[in-house]
Amino acid sequence: MLVTVLLLLTALPALADAPAPLPPCPTPAQLAWQRMGLTMFVHFGMNTFTGREWGEGREDEKLFNPSELDCRQWVRAAKVGGFKLMILTVKHHDGFCLWPSKYTEHCVKNSPWKDGHGDVVREFVDACRAEGMKVGLYLSPWDRNNAAYGSDAYNDYFVNQLTELLTRYGPVDEMWFDGANGEGRNGKKQVYDWPRYYATIRRLSPSALIAVSGPDIRWVGNESGLARAGESSVQPAARGEAGSSATRWYPAECDVSIRPGWFNHPAEDAKVKTLDHLMDIYFKSVGRNSVLLLNVPPDKRGLFADADVARLGEFGAGVRGLNENPVTAGAAATAGATREPAKQFGPQRVLDEDPDTYWAAPDDVTATWLELKLETPREINAISVGEALALGERVGKYHIDIESAGDWRTVVRGSTMGQRNLFSIPRTTVSRLRLVIEAARACPAIASFAAYLAPVTPPAQLPLPESLALGRPVKVSNVHSAGFTGEKAVDGNRNTRWATSDATRACWLEVDLGQGRHFDRVTINELTPRIQRFEIQYRLNENDPWQTALSATTVGRDYDKHFPAVMGRYVRLNILDASFAPTISEFEIYMAEK
Repeated sequence: MLVTVLLLLTALPALADAPAPLPPCPTPAQLAWQRMGLTMFVHFGMNTFTGREWGEGREDEKLFNPSELDCRQWVRAAKVGGFKLMILTVKHHDGFCLWPSKYTEHCVKNSPWKDGHGDVVREFVDACRAEGMKVGLYLSPWDRNNAAYGSDAYNDYFVNQLTELLTRYGPVDEMWFDGANGEGRNGKKQVYDWPRYYATIRRLSPSALIAVSGPDIRWVGNESGLARAGESSVQPAARGEAGSSATRWYPAECDVSIRPGWFNHPAEDAKVKTLDHLMDIYFKSVGRNSVLLLNVPPDKRGLFADADVARLGEFGAGVRGLNENPVTAGAAATAGATREPAKQFGPQRVLDEDPDTYWAAPDDVTATWLELKLETPREINAISVGEALALGERVGKYHIDIESAGDWRTVVRGSTMGQRNLFSIPRTTVSRLRLVIEAARACPAIASFAAYLAPVTPPAQLPLPESLALGRPVKVSNVHSAGFTGEKAVDGNRNTRWATSDATRACWLEVDLGQGRHFDRVTINELTPRIQRFEIQYRLNENDPWQTALSATTVGRDYDKHFPAVMGRYVRLNILDASFAPTISEFEIYMAEK
């Protein structure tokens, strides 16, 4: 007992010196999930045997009959690909269950597979645990087979199935719900009792994360596996509630299939995504502060197809080739400011590949730099940077410079950093790299900063120059409240925003560039896609009539548009119509190329 107390007392000074977390912060389970980076979907069920993507719920159970089911083959292929967690579709929208449920006849107990004594969920869970793979289950709330769908009785049925799964096969690491809510066999839609579903999971599998129609993990918004540049895990506490200043930790998951469809169709054997395509997705999901959920669907045999297994092997090698042996290993690290004690928080910590150690600045420093000097000039084609995520998302704006042949140039610009930001750059010989933190919401705490010479990278994209609108004076037609004023849309920080009152559907934001400037490009980032029609207007003098440079419709989370170059001092985002009150995180204007 005395030894334990002494150890705790010894640790207290180090803990006291650490930066205070910046809420909201991830739970331990969310943190571990984000650090995994790669998770796998396994779509398997009745659709595998009918050739459909969405079944009708009336399929004959006798159709389900995998001849060589081997869940160990799935798990081993996933491990070679670098995946840490697998999620099986134990029930899709057709209602067919891959376990012998006592609550329905539409399940494997009425199939010829193993004479009705088979249990795919059991074999899957056992295979994962035997191979050290984390377990996730997808249970579709939409059920086109169950006669009770569309009534309160269905919620009882669904909770019974959740209970059956989590007591028979749990605990699990992730429960996955999509938002599909079509008609049941009686033509009715269901009002899902989400709070009851969540409470059942918390009671029976308290460590499980609940995605995507759930409170722990959110859908990124597309099925292409792509996060947005500047993707943040800090999101509004109440989704869809305009103007809410409360936030929560709600990280993004990027789902995509290795094939065109979610279920295996032999006609798609030649359409497995290429290695180059998968690496591009990796850079734009894992490399944008998100987790990649890649679907690999077993075939009618109950095996991953040869083409999928081969591609997973190539992908795993590509990811390892990127992440192993960073060029910056052994570099000399220096910083503009370092927190004391330097032994604990010094810049060299970014190179030790330990996510729990980090370089930190003193509390009063929110803009500083970190530099890596290589022992000898080396070629690189990728750069990675990440925060000490347990302390929250702190960095709001940064850029990365490289020194090549004595010349410094900027090759990366970023906003939110989070778990990891990963960039492909033109293959270049460098001597030094410098991370410049321009703005942070609390003292920076950087866990990793590294450069690589990877065998496979996406096409390099050099960063845009600084926006002409950055920090310029603005006028707006409407403001929701004091914390959502117009300058928030031009501060270079995607975690702040200009928001309008709830009743607003048409509004404008005007930027004064200070003098006449040529420009031919705008980027717009909405918090939630709402704009339905807008114009980019400009004029040189304050009393001139407005002219239109661009007329368009939807914007969304990452709008980027070129148009014929114009010259103006005053630029207006004129929103003509929206589905709900517009709210803009960033409005950026770029100078025309000479």
